[in-house]
Amino acid sequence: MSKKKKQNKQQKQNTGNKRSQMSNLKIAIQNVEAAFREGEKAGITVKKAKWRKTTYADYKDSVITMLNDIARLEGSDFKRLLPKFMNGTTWDKYFEVLANRYEEDKLSAGQIQRRVNALEAFRVMVRETNVLGKGTTIRVGNKVERLDYLKFRGVYRSKDEITAIKPSNDEINAVHSNINTKTKKGKISLAINELQVEIGGRIKSIFKLEVRDIDFNKKTITFRNDKNNFTRTVPMTVAAEKILLNACHEKKPRSPVFTIVDSKGNDMSLEKSVKTVQRYINVAAKRSGVNRENRRFTTHSNRKKYAQNMYDKTRFKSKQQLKKEIGKYVRNQGSNQQIIVERMKKELERINAYRKINGKNLQGFSHEHLRRMLVSLHLGHSRCDVVLSYITPDPILKRSSLR
Repeated sequence: MSKKKKQNKQQKQNTGNKRSQMSNLKIAIQNVEAAFREGEKAGITVKKAKWRKTTYADYKDSVITMLNDIARLEGSDFKRLLPKFMNGTTWDKYFEVLANRYEEDKLSAGQIQRRVNALEAFRVMVRETNVLGKGTTIRVGNKVERLDYLKFRGVYRSKDEITAIKPSNDEINAVHSNINTKTKKGKISLAINELQVEIGGRIKSIFKLEVRDIDFNKKTITFRNDKNNFTRTVPMTVAAEKILLNACHEKKPRSPVFTIVDSKGNDMSLEKSVKTVQRYINVAAKRSGVNRENRRFTTHSNRKKYAQNMYDKTRFKSKQQLKKEIGKYVRNQGSNQQIIVERMKKELERINAYRKINGKNLQGFSHEHLRRMLVSLHLGHSRCDVVLSYITPDPILKRSSLR
């Protein structure tokens, strides 16, 4: 045997020995890195003709995060970590865990959906690059069915949330002034859109409001069974009070605040009522010319404006003032107080995760964190990072380490 062949044989043996000493987690991570590296070289994508430069890296990191999660649950030598032994059942259980974490407000819907897409991308990369052997496929479950399951659990970001613009005051006024109020449906649509800017409610939640949920004495509004069946109470502004006084006039406590009727005089279902308002706002947005490429004015834009207005008002508040306002909000949540407090503790742990790993002293919420937390709570969340999809942070703070 020639010297070169002996060297090659020895190298293969050394590689084999090293791999035999590695955990299944480390081997799986190497497989993931190889699949996305080769996939990027070949320009392989999933459905979309072109990805951003960062997409391959983002998806690769998401898959590695998921593998690390499973390893923490099952151990680093769990057989199903290895791509060739993966199966749909393992991943179904994993996404069930993520759905539970979402309901506890530890993960956002966007983060979970991105992981679903990343897993599908990994499956395609393995199949198309042959990095694990020619014709190798991995079994990770059906993407569409998984997204349907998550939607059933309430874990999803609607297209409306993703594409909704963050409107300026001029854009809000332009759209609202172009809503056709010659019809009763149009008048109700305008009232709901204006109310969203004042109280930040989701459109479905506003349609679920009953007269008994409006407390004109305490100046509060209670959203019963809001997203994830979570009940929350928010303050009522002067402008909101004016809208609601008119909407609640001479109605019984159990009557809905807002009702849209069809041509036969029957109350529309929740879904049809929402679509009606969305149709009116869509026409108004086109008339006013505020829509942009891949971005449009929707009812969710009103929520974004509400968030931006609240965020801007906190600019010159001290940390003590912000803590006081957060405390006031929490105290208004009745039996949900403790749940919200626990969620905020988890958020602080998330923010301190890097410092904890690196042995640095843990810190409390910064001034900016408190600003975002106050806005997040009023939107029905309890994560600082979620707020960034609603607001444009102050320029000087964009350079901070907040993510």
